[in-house]
Amino acid sequence: MALKENCTICKGRIEKKYMPMKEWKINGPLCNKCYSKKIYEHYPGEHVRVNLGDDY
Repeated sequence: MALKENCTICKGRIEKKYMPMKEWKINGPLCNKCYSKKIYEHYPGEHVRVNLGDDY
């Protein structure tokens, strides 16, 4: 049985792990929701996903 990690920010379970960018000064993995929030905070504006074919 694989161990599930928890998000460094919200402490929720991580289904797909995202690593924070160095300039965010966060140590540890992030969940999709928290990663998206941090992206928006540091890079405001509209974000359009371009690799939609990679979804599972």
